[in-house]
Amino acid sequence: MAGAVVAVPQDATIAAVNPAGIVEVGNRTDLSLMLFSPIREASLDPRAAGGTFEVRKKSSRDFFLIPAGGIASKISDNLSWGLSVYGNGGMNTTYSRNIYDETFAVLGAGENARFVPAGSTTGMPNTGELMIDLGQMLFAPTLSYQLTPNHSFGISALLGVQYFKAKGLGNFQGFANAGATDLTDNGYDFAYGAGVRVGWLGKIHPMVTLGVAGSSPVYMTEFHKYSDLFAEKGGFDIPANFTAGIAVRPITGLVMSFDFQRIFYGSVNSIANKGVAVGPRIPAELGALGESNGIGFGWSDINVYRLGLKYQINSSWSVSAGYSWNDQPFEADQLLFNIISPAVNTKHMTFGFSYSVDKESEWSVSYRHAFKETMSTNQTAFGVPGSVSMYQNAIEIGYSWKF
Repeated sequence: MAGAVVAVPQDATIAAVNPAGIVEVGNRTDLSLMLFSPIREASLDPRAAGGTFEVRKKSSRDFFLIPAGGIASKISDNLSWGLSVYGNGGMNTTYSRNIYDETFAVLGAGENARFVPAGSTTGMPNTGELMIDLGQMLFAPTLSYQLTPNHSFGISALLGVQYFKAKGLGNFQGFANAGATDLTDNGYDFAYGAGVRVGWLGKIHPMVTLGVAGSSPVYMTEFHKYSDLFAEKGGFDIPANFTAGIAVRPITGLVMSFDFQRIFYGSVNSIANKGVAVGPRIPAELGALGESNGIGFGWSDINVYRLGLKYQINSSWSVSAGYSWNDQPFEADQLLFNIISPAVNTKHMTFGFSYSVDKESEWSVSYRHAFKETMSTNQTAFGVPGSVSMYQNAIEIGYSWKF
Protein backbone atom coordinates (compact mmCIF):
# COMPACT_ATOMS: atom_id res chain seq x y z
CA MET A 1 0.00 0.00 0.00
CA ALA A 2 3.04 2.29 -0.52
CA GLY A 3 3.23 2.84 3.23
CA ALA A 4 -0.18 4.55 3.48
CA VAL A 5 -1.05 2.73 6.70
CA VAL A 6 -1.02 5.26 9.57
CA ALA A 7 -4.83 4.84 9.74
CA VAL A 8 -4.88 1.20 8.53
CA PRO A 9 -3.02 -1.11 10.91
CA GLN A 10 -2.24 -4.33 9.04
CA ASP A 11 0.18 -6.32 11.19
CA ALA A 12 2.61 -6.24 14.10
CA THR A 13 5.08 -3.97 12.29
CA ILE A 14 2.56 -1.09 12.46
CA ALA A 15 4.55 0.50 15.30
CA ALA A 16 7.06 1.49 12.62
CA VAL A 17 4.38 4.01 11.55
CA ASN A 18 1.71 4.33 14.28
CA PRO A 19 2.07 2.60 17.67
CA ALA A 20 -1.65 3.07 18.36
CA GLY A 21 -2.33 0.31 15.83
CA ILE A 22 -0.76 -2.46 17.93
CA VAL A 23 -3.92 -2.87 20.02
CA GLU A 24 -5.97 -3.20 16.81
CA VAL A 25 -4.10 -6.12 15.18
CA GLY A 26 -4.67 -8.77 17.86
CA ASN A 27 -2.17 -11.46 18.80
CA ARG A 28 0.24 -12.13 15.97
CA THR A 29 3.82 -12.43 14.80
CA ASP A 30 4.98 -11.12 11.41
CA LEU A 31 8.31 -11.74 9.66
CA SER A 32 9.49 -10.58 6.25
CA LEU A 33 12.57 -10.45 4.06
CA MET A 34 13.08 -7.99 1.21
CA LEU A 35 15.43 -8.33 -1.75
CA PHE A 36 16.24 -4.71 -2.55
CA SER A 37 17.98 -3.60 -5.75
CA PRO A 38 18.93 0.08 -6.23
CA ILE A 39 20.66 0.89 -9.53
CA ARG A 40 22.85 4.00 -9.13
CA GLU A 41 24.96 5.90 -11.64
CA ALA A 42 26.96 9.13 -11.47
CA SER A 43 29.03 11.25 -13.82
CA LEU A 44 31.35 14.25 -13.82
CA ASP A 45 32.42 15.85 -17.11
CA PRO A 46 35.86 17.51 -17.01
CA ARG A 47 35.67 18.26 -20.74
CA ALA A 48 34.14 21.60 -19.73
CA ALA A 49 37.39 22.44 -17.95
CA GLY A 50 39.98 21.20 -20.43
CA GLY A 51 39.62 17.44 -20.00
CA THR A 52 39.27 14.99 -22.83
CA PHE A 53 36.56 12.60 -21.58
CA GLU A 54 33.54 12.27 -19.28
CA VAL A 55 33.92 10.22 -16.08
CA ARG A 56 30.79 8.06 -15.71
CA LYS A 57 30.41 5.18 -13.26
CA LYS A 58 27.71 2.71 -12.20
CA SER A 59 27.65 1.50 -8.61
CA SER A 60 28.64 -2.15 -8.62
CA ARG A 61 26.68 -3.64 -5.71
CA ASP A 62 23.06 -4.09 -6.77
CA PHE A 63 21.37 -6.44 -4.26
CA PHE A 64 20.69 -6.20 -0.52
CA LEU A 65 18.63 -8.27 1.93
CA ILE A 66 16.53 -6.30 4.43
CA PRO A 67 14.69 -8.14 7.23
CA ALA A 68 11.76 -6.86 9.29
CA GLY A 69 9.43 -8.30 11.89
CA GLY A 70 7.07 -7.70 14.75
CA ILE A 71 5.02 -9.23 17.51
CA ALA A 72 1.80 -7.98 19.11
CA SER A 73 0.03 -9.50 22.09
CA LYS A 74 -2.89 -8.47 24.28
CA ILE A 75 -2.30 -7.84 27.97
CA SER A 76 -6.01 -7.21 28.53
CA ASP A 77 -9.04 -6.43 26.38
CA ASN A 78 -7.92 -2.82 26.00
CA LEU A 79 -4.13 -2.97 26.40
CA SER A 80 -1.52 -4.58 24.12
CA TRP A 81 2.26 -4.67 23.93
CA GLY A 82 4.34 -5.15 20.83
CA LEU A 83 7.79 -5.01 19.32
CA SER A 84 8.50 -3.89 15.76
CA VAL A 85 11.97 -4.31 14.23
CA TYR A 86 12.69 -2.72 10.87
CA GLY A 87 15.26 -1.09 8.63
CA ASN A 88 14.76 2.65 8.87
CA GLY A 89 16.99 3.65 6.00
CA GLY A 90 20.45 3.57 4.53
CA MET A 91 22.48 3.88 1.38
CA ASN A 92 25.27 2.01 -0.34
CA THR A 93 27.29 3.18 -3.30
CA THR A 94 30.33 1.24 -4.49
CA TYR A 95 32.37 2.52 -7.43
CA SER A 96 35.31 0.25 -8.27
CA ARG A 97 36.96 3.22 -10.02
CA ASN A 98 36.91 6.44 -8.03
CA ILE A 99 34.90 9.07 -9.90
CA TYR A 100 36.30 11.89 -7.73
CA ASP A 101 39.90 10.75 -8.14
CA GLU A 102 39.64 10.31 -11.90
CA THR A 103 38.06 13.74 -12.26
CA PHE A 104 40.82 15.31 -10.14
CA ALA A 105 43.40 13.59 -12.31
CA VAL A 106 41.88 14.99 -15.50
CA LEU A 107 41.54 18.47 -14.01
CA GLY A 108 45.07 18.37 -12.64
CA ALA A 109 46.39 17.58 -16.10
CA GLY A 110 44.55 20.46 -17.71
CA GLU A 111 44.61 24.21 -17.46
CA ASN A 112 41.83 24.27 -14.89
CA ALA A 113 43.58 22.51 -12.00
CA ARG A 114 42.35 25.37 -9.79
CA PHE A 115 39.12 23.39 -9.37
CA VAL A 116 40.98 20.79 -7.32
CA PRO A 117 40.40 21.68 -3.63
CA ALA A 118 43.39 23.24 -1.87
CA GLY A 119 45.41 20.55 -0.13
CA SER A 120 44.28 17.78 -2.49
CA THR A 121 46.57 16.02 -4.92
CA THR A 122 45.83 13.36 -7.45
CA GLY A 123 46.92 9.90 -6.47
CA MET A 124 47.03 10.75 -2.75
CA PRO A 125 46.36 7.97 -0.19
CA ASN A 126 42.81 6.72 0.36
CA THR A 127 41.56 7.52 -3.12
CA GLY A 128 41.13 4.00 -4.47
CA GLU A 129 37.73 2.31 -4.51
CA LEU A 130 34.99 4.82 -3.72
CA MET A 131 32.18 3.62 -1.47
CA ILE A 132 29.94 4.39 1.46
CA ASP A 133 27.79 1.90 3.36
CA LEU A 134 25.16 3.19 5.79
CA GLY A 135 22.46 1.10 7.45
CA GLN A 136 19.92 1.92 10.17
CA MET A 137 17.83 -0.52 12.22
CA LEU A 138 15.17 0.51 14.74
CA PHE A 139 13.65 -1.56 17.55
CA ALA A 140 10.29 -0.23 18.73
CA PRO A 141 8.93 -1.75 21.97
CA THR A 142 5.37 -0.48 22.20
CA LEU A 143 2.37 -0.11 24.49
CA SER A 144 -1.02 0.54 22.90
CA TYR A 145 -4.28 1.29 24.73
CA GLN A 146 -7.85 1.34 23.43
CA LEU A 147 -9.36 4.18 25.44
CA THR A 148 -12.84 3.74 23.89
CA PRO A 149 -14.13 1.38 21.18
CA ASN A 150 -13.29 4.09 18.63
CA HIS A 151 -10.07 5.63 19.92
CA SER A 152 -6.65 4.08 20.55
CA PHE A 153 -3.34 5.56 21.63
CA GLY A 154 0.17 4.18 21.56
CA ILE A 155 3.75 4.97 22.48
CA SER A 156 6.97 3.36 21.30
CA ALA A 157 10.52 3.71 22.47
CA LEU A 158 12.76 3.95 19.41
CA LEU A 159 16.06 2.16 20.01
CA GLY A 160 18.41 2.65 17.09
CA VAL A 161 21.63 1.12 15.83
CA GLN A 162 23.42 2.22 12.68
CA TYR A 163 26.67 1.40 10.94
CA PHE A 164 28.80 3.35 8.49
CA LYS A 165 31.88 2.80 6.37
CA ALA A 166 33.55 5.06 3.81
CA LYS A 167 36.41 4.49 1.39
CA GLY A 168 38.07 6.64 -1.24
CA LEU A 169 37.24 10.11 0.11
CA GLY A 170 40.87 11.19 0.46
CA ASN A 171 40.51 13.90 -2.15
CA PHE A 172 38.20 15.75 0.25
CA GLN A 173 40.94 16.38 2.80
CA GLY A 174 41.11 19.86 1.28
CA PHE A 175 37.71 20.49 2.88
CA ALA A 176 38.74 19.11 6.30
CA ASN A 177 40.94 20.54 9.03
CA ALA A 178 44.68 20.06 8.74
CA GLY A 179 45.80 16.68 9.97
CA ALA A 180 42.34 15.10 9.77
CA THR A 181 42.64 11.31 10.19
CA ASP A 182 39.02 10.31 10.78
CA LEU A 183 37.71 11.18 7.33
CA THR A 184 37.82 7.96 5.31
CA ASP A 185 39.09 4.37 5.10
CA ASN A 186 38.65 3.59 8.80
CA GLY A 187 36.45 0.48 8.44
CA TYR A 188 33.00 0.05 9.93
CA ASP A 189 31.85 2.17 12.85
CA PHE A 190 28.65 1.78 14.88
CA ALA A 191 26.39 4.30 16.62
CA TYR A 192 23.51 3.79 19.04
CA GLY A 193 20.65 5.95 20.21
CA ALA A 194 17.06 6.41 21.35
CA GLY A 195 13.93 8.41 20.65
CA VAL A 196 10.16 8.11 21.02
CA ARG A 197 7.08 7.82 18.79
CA VAL A 198 3.46 8.48 19.82
CA GLY A 199 0.28 7.87 17.85
CA TRP A 200 -3.51 8.04 17.79
CA LEU A 201 -6.09 6.06 15.82
CA GLY A 202 -9.70 7.23 15.68
CA LYS A 203 -12.80 5.76 14.02
CA ILE A 204 -14.87 8.87 13.42
CA HIS A 205 -17.46 7.10 11.24
CA PRO A 206 -18.20 3.45 10.43
CA MET A 207 -16.47 4.02 7.08
CA VAL A 208 -13.77 6.52 8.09
CA THR A 209 -10.66 6.14 10.30
CA LEU A 210 -8.05 8.80 11.02
CA GLY A 211 -4.49 8.27 12.19
CA VAL A 212 -1.76 10.59 13.45
CA ALA A 213 1.76 9.75 14.62
CA GLY A 214 4.90 11.69 15.40
CA SER A 215 8.49 10.65 16.08
CA SER A 216 11.17 12.59 17.87
CA PRO A 217 14.70 12.51 16.48
CA VAL A 218 16.58 9.35 17.38
CA TYR A 219 19.58 10.87 19.12
CA MET A 220 22.60 8.77 18.16
CA THR A 221 26.12 8.52 19.51
CA GLU A 222 28.81 9.80 17.16
CA PHE A 223 30.65 7.91 14.46
CA HIS A 224 34.03 8.44 16.13
CA LYS A 225 35.94 6.83 13.25
CA TYR A 226 34.44 9.47 10.93
CA SER A 227 34.56 12.54 13.21
CA ASP A 228 36.35 14.49 10.46
CA LEU A 229 33.64 13.68 7.90
CA PHE A 230 30.26 14.28 9.55
CA ALA A 231 29.32 17.55 11.26
CA GLU A 232 29.48 17.75 15.05
CA LYS A 233 32.46 15.39 15.15
CA GLY A 234 30.66 12.40 13.65
CA GLY A 235 27.06 13.24 14.54
CA PHE A 236 24.39 11.49 12.48
CA ASP A 237 21.00 11.54 14.26
CA ILE A 238 17.93 9.98 12.64
CA PRO A 239 15.53 12.87 11.86
CA ALA A 240 12.10 13.42 13.38
CA ASN A 241 8.95 12.89 11.32
CA PHE A 242 5.20 13.45 11.48
CA THR A 243 2.47 11.49 9.68
CA ALA A 244 -1.29 12.00 9.34
CA GLY A 245 -3.68 9.93 7.28
CA ILE A 246 -7.22 8.83 6.52
CA ALA A 247 -8.70 5.46 5.59
CA VAL A 248 -12.10 5.08 3.93
CA ARG A 249 -14.07 1.85 3.49
CA PRO A 250 -16.69 2.71 0.83
CA ILE A 251 -17.80 -0.89 0.22
CA THR A 252 -17.32 -4.20 1.97
CA GLY A 253 -13.80 -5.53 1.55
CA LEU A 254 -12.26 -2.33 0.12
CA VAL A 255 -10.11 0.15 2.01
CA MET A 256 -8.66 3.32 0.47
CA SER A 257 -6.03 5.30 2.35
CA PHE A 258 -4.07 8.52 2.03
CA ASP A 259 -1.10 9.57 4.19
CA PHE A 260 0.89 12.78 4.44
CA GLN A 261 4.32 12.71 6.05
CA ARG A 262 6.87 15.41 6.86
CA ILE A 263 10.49 14.31 7.40
CA PHE A 264 12.68 16.87 9.18
CA TYR A 265 16.07 16.31 7.55
CA GLY A 266 16.86 19.97 8.16
CA SER A 267 17.26 19.36 11.89
CA VAL A 268 20.31 17.09 11.50
CA ASN A 269 23.43 19.15 10.76
CA SER A 270 25.45 16.42 9.07
CA ILE A 271 22.59 15.89 6.61
CA ALA A 272 21.25 19.43 6.30
CA ASN A 273 24.34 21.66 6.29
CA LYS A 274 25.04 22.90 2.80
CA GLY A 275 27.81 21.32 0.80
CA VAL A 276 30.24 23.05 -1.50
CA ALA A 277 28.25 24.60 -4.34
CA VAL A 278 30.94 26.66 -6.09
CA GLY A 279 34.40 25.20 -5.57
CA PRO A 280 36.87 24.80 -4.35
CA ARG A 281 35.89 27.13 -1.50
CA ILE A 282 34.05 26.22 1.70
CA PRO A 283 31.03 28.57 1.98
CA ALA A 284 31.76 31.50 4.29
CA GLU A 285 28.91 30.61 6.66
CA LEU A 286 30.08 27.00 7.11
CA GLY A 287 33.08 25.31 8.62
CA ALA A 288 35.32 22.46 7.56
CA LEU A 289 34.17 18.85 7.50
CA GLY A 290 33.62 17.54 11.02
CA GLU A 291 32.92 20.90 12.66
CA SER A 292 29.52 21.70 14.20
CA ASN A 293 28.69 23.84 11.18
CA GLY A 294 30.75 21.67 8.86
CA ILE A 295 29.74 21.22 5.25
CA GLY A 296 27.26 18.41 4.64
CA PHE A 297 24.85 17.00 2.08
CA GLY A 298 22.49 19.98 1.83
CA TRP A 299 19.26 18.07 2.45
CA SER A 300 16.05 19.92 3.35
CA ASP A 301 12.81 18.84 5.04
CA ILE A 302 10.56 16.99 2.61
CA ASN A 303 6.88 16.14 2.24
CA VAL A 304 5.79 12.61 1.32
CA TYR A 305 2.34 11.74 -0.06
CA ARG A 306 1.03 8.16 -0.21
CA LEU A 307 -2.06 6.52 -1.68
CA GLY A 308 -3.02 2.93 -0.88
CA LEU A 309 -5.72 0.43 -1.82
CA LYS A 310 -6.52 -2.99 -0.43
CA TYR A 311 -9.30 -5.33 -1.51
CA GLN A 312 -10.30 -8.52 0.30
CA ILE A 313 -11.38 -10.82 -2.53
CA ASN A 314 -12.55 -13.61 -0.23
CA SER A 315 -11.60 -15.16 3.10
CA SER A 316 -8.28 -16.37 1.67
CA TRP A 317 -7.07 -13.81 -0.86
CA SER A 318 -6.48 -10.06 -0.78
CA VAL A 319 -4.69 -7.70 -3.17
CA SER A 320 -3.19 -4.28 -2.54
CA ALA A 321 -1.52 -1.49 -4.46
CA GLY A 322 -0.08 1.94 -3.78
CA TYR A 323 1.66 4.99 -5.15
CA SER A 324 3.78 7.59 -3.36
CA TRP A 325 5.55 10.79 -4.33
CA ASN A 326 7.81 13.15 -2.44
CA ASP A 327 9.96 16.27 -2.69
CA GLN A 328 13.59 16.16 -3.77
CA PRO A 329 15.70 16.35 -0.58
CA PHE A 330 18.52 18.37 -2.20
CA GLU A 331 19.05 20.83 -5.04
CA ALA A 332 21.29 20.36 -8.05
CA ASP A 333 23.97 22.67 -6.64
CA GLN A 334 24.50 20.07 -3.87
CA LEU A 335 25.15 17.28 -6.34
CA LEU A 336 28.89 16.81 -5.72
CA PHE A 337 28.67 15.28 -2.23
CA ASN A 338 25.46 13.44 -3.13
CA ILE A 339 27.24 11.37 -5.76
CA ILE A 340 27.81 8.98 -2.85
CA SER A 341 24.20 9.32 -1.70
CA PRO A 342 22.09 9.82 -4.86
CA ALA A 343 18.62 9.84 -3.27
CA VAL A 344 16.86 11.47 -6.23
CA ASN A 345 13.80 9.21 -6.51
CA THR A 346 10.46 10.91 -5.95
CA LYS A 347 7.88 8.47 -7.36
CA HIS A 348 7.22 4.90 -6.19
CA MET A 349 4.58 2.28 -6.99
CA THR A 350 3.76 -0.92 -5.12
CA PHE A 351 1.68 -4.04 -5.63
CA GLY A 352 1.10 -7.09 -3.47
CA PHE A 353 -1.17 -9.96 -2.48
CA SER A 354 -1.78 -12.08 0.60
CA TYR A 355 -3.00 -15.64 0.97
CA SER A 356 -4.41 -17.02 4.22
CA VAL A 357 -3.64 -20.71 4.52
CA ASP A 358 -6.02 -20.94 7.51
CA LYS A 359 -7.17 -18.71 10.35
CA GLU A 360 -3.69 -18.71 11.89
CA SER A 361 -1.30 -18.48 8.93
CA GLU A 362 -0.88 -15.99 6.09
CA TRP A 363 1.72 -15.48 3.35
CA SER A 364 2.30 -12.17 1.59
CA VAL A 365 4.32 -11.11 -1.45
CA SER A 366 4.90 -7.54 -2.61
CA TYR A 367 6.77 -5.73 -5.36
CA ARG A 368 8.01 -2.13 -5.25
CA HIS A 369 9.47 0.06 -7.97
CA ALA A 370 11.00 3.53 -7.72
CA PHE A 371 10.98 5.16 -11.13
CA LYS A 372 14.31 6.24 -12.57
CA GLU A 373 15.14 9.88 -12.05
CA THR A 374 18.18 11.91 -12.96
CA MET A 375 19.49 15.11 -11.44
CA SER A 376 22.07 17.08 -13.38
CA THR A 377 23.79 20.45 -13.24
CA ASN A 378 26.02 22.41 -15.58
CA GLN A 379 28.42 23.27 -12.76
CA THR A 380 29.22 21.17 -9.72
CA ALA A 381 31.60 22.42 -7.04
CA PHE A 382 34.43 21.09 -9.22
CA GLY A 383 33.38 23.64 -11.83
CA VAL A 384 32.31 20.94 -14.28
CA PRO A 385 28.92 19.40 -15.18
CA GLY A 386 27.70 16.37 -13.27
CA SER A 387 24.71 14.07 -12.82
CA VAL A 388 23.34 11.30 -10.63
CA SER A 389 20.53 8.85 -11.36
CA MET A 390 18.85 5.92 -9.67
CA TYR A 391 15.94 3.51 -9.94
CA GLN A 392 14.95 0.76 -7.53
CA ASN A 393 13.19 -2.59 -7.47
CA ALA A 394 12.30 -4.70 -4.46
CA ILE A 395 10.52 -7.99 -3.81
CA GLU A 396 9.41 -8.85 -0.29
CA ILE A 397 7.97 -12.06 1.11
CA GLY A 398 6.32 -12.22 4.51
CA TYR A 399 4.76 -14.76 6.86
CA SER A 400 2.20 -14.03 9.57
CA TRP A 401 1.16 -16.25 12.47
CA LYS A 402 -1.98 -15.27 14.37
CA PHE A 403 -2.33 -16.79 17.82
